[in-house]
Amino acid sequence: MPSERFVTSVAAGATSANLLEDSTYKYLPQGAVVRVYGCADAAGQLLELMFGNVVDTRAFELVVRATTVGPFRSDDLSAEGVAAGGDLVSVRVRNTTAGAVVNRVLIDIKTV
Repeated sequence: MPSERFVTSVAAGATSANLLEDSTYKYLPQGAVVRVYGCADAAGQLLELMFGNVVDTRAFELVVRATTVGPFRSDDLSAEGVAAGGDLVSVRVRNTTAGAVVNRVLIDIKTV
């Protein structure tokens, strides 16, 4: 099961690029369960998970952790879904606050 971890700062009122943009798994080679775990340094961080052109989870707020650790698989599952082979997988974070915020995201992909 491949996993990818991202730490990114999203500017005030902005949305991150697709976290999987430069990944081998941007387009899935076969069907897979995709699980996204996330946390942020402040409130107001919204996660969006898309397969193909279908939004699976829109505006799911990330857990706030005041430390620089995480996310944890046991506590921070933000979204999950099943995608078909060949689907584009897009994971983005939107910052709704007036300041830049650091987000930490872990993506697990398990083929089915």
